[in-house]
This record gives sequence, C-alpha cells and structure tokens, in this order.
Amino acid sequence: MKKVLIITIAFVSTLGVYNAKAWGNQAHGTTAYIAEQHLTPEAKKKAHYYLKHTLPYYASWMDAWKFSTKFRRVNSWHTGMAMEDGVNYNMKSSKFPGRVMGHLVKALAELGDGKYKNLPDSVVRQRLINMIHYVGDMHCPCHINFPKEIFPHYRYSLANKGKKLAFHRYWDGSLTWQGRGKWTYEKFATLVDKVSPEQAAAWQSGTVEDWGRDIVKLGHRAHEITTEGMDVSKMTKEQKAVSTALTNEAILMGGYRLAYVLNTIFSDGNIKIYNE
Repeated sequence: MKKVLIITIAFVSTLGVYNAKAWGNQAHGTTAYIAEQHLTPEAKKKAHYYLKHTLPYYASWMDAWKFSTKFRRVNSWHTGMAMEDGVNYNMKSSKFPGRVMGHLVKALAELGDGKYKNLPDSVVRQRLINMIHYVGDMHCPCHINFPKEIFPHYRYSLANKGKKLAFHRYWDGSLTWQGRGKWTYEKFATLVDKVSPEQAAAWQSGTVEDWGRDIVKLGHRAHEITTEGMDVSKMTKEQKAVSTALTNEAILMGGYRLAYVLNTIFSDGNIKIYNE
C-alpha cells in the first residue's frame, strides 16, 4: 500500500510540473473533449473500446510520462519545425520522424485504411494515446519552432510584472494567463465551440501538409500578439482579446482535426499526407 501511495504521489507531482511548463492538462484535455464531441457514434465506440476510457483521460498522458525511462527519448518530440520560408511545416527533414507531426504520420500509416484491425489492441491503444496528445501539441501556438538563422528576432522573452517570462511559458499556459485557468472542458465547449459547419470543414480539409501551414501561421500570429519584452500583466483589453482568440482557435482547430482523424481511421479511410 505504501509503495502504491509513493507512485501515486510521484505521478501527481509530475502532472503538476507539466501544468506549469507544457500546453497543460487543461488545453490538452479541452482539445480532446472537443474532439470527442464531434466523433461519429462508430468512432467513439471504437476509440473507447481501445482506450478503455475517454479521450480527455489520456490527453496529457505523454507529458506525464515522458521523463520516465521508457519514454525519455520522446522528451523533445512535442514541437515541430517551420521551413526556412516561414510558410511551410518541415515535413521531410531528418528530424521529422522524431518531431510531433511524425507521430500523426506514423499513426495514419499504421492505422489507416483499416489496418488497425490487424494490430494488437495494445498497439492501437498506444497509437491513439500518442495522437490524442500530439495533435494538441501540434496546434499549440508556441510549439512551432522557426529556424534561428532566418528568424533570430523570434528568440526573445516576455515579462510579467517586470520579471522575465519565457515566450513559450506564456503560450503554453495561455488559458491561465487569460483568466480561464479553472474552466472545465464542458464550460469551454459550451461557451467557445460555436464553430460553423463551413469552418469545421475548412479546418479538416486538405492534406496533413496543408494543416502544417496553418500551424506555422499560428506561430507567426503568437509572435505578432506578444512582442519582445511585452509585460503580460499590462496587456490591454484589446491585446487580451486577440490573445484569447488565438488560443481558442488553436484548441478548436486541434480538436476538430483530431475528431476528423479518428472518424476517418475508424471508417477504414485515411488522410493524405503530402500535396505531391
């Protein structure tokens, strides 16, 4: 019993660390919850069968365990890279298989076109857990890295009440900075998920490469909103509104795309990766 208690405390402590330094349980959980609301009945039934739980339950699983011995090598795989043109997502570099979008591509290759039916349940489960987390990470505004040689002006910090604040930390915890740190997934969905069928279709259309361009745009917009040295404690109402709108878009876009991926996989379809 004592051993179980120690393990539980360690696990909860780990989650606490990632609340402060990662897209966070709330943003990840909300993304997964939004996705779950837009699953087809068939996709939801199959996802729950493999996961033995809901999507939000596993939304932050990869953050909670990435420092464990088994998953330590994925510690730096939660972000993506932009191409030197600052427009396209880096889809084919040598680092690509070890970056966040690589997990989505791998999952589509292994599960799409009905292939999931030929895999052990445990393998499908782990692929789903990876996707639930990494599709959220993909759309976090600060999880797209720009080549430092081309975008050196993007390497800066913000401030909070005069003290240095990492750009990454602001956007990873943007729901908290925007005063919504205690919102439930259901509250976010009720108040924010007002996406029209046309907008949902636009987000879900195209190739994964097209999605990457959208994600690069999210990164640029985050830098336009929170400029070098900006003190976030002094943001105007207008600046806060723009920041909030970007966070909303990132979470909703990720949620709708995750739903589309799962709906496609569990209808024995697949999603095209490249435009060529």
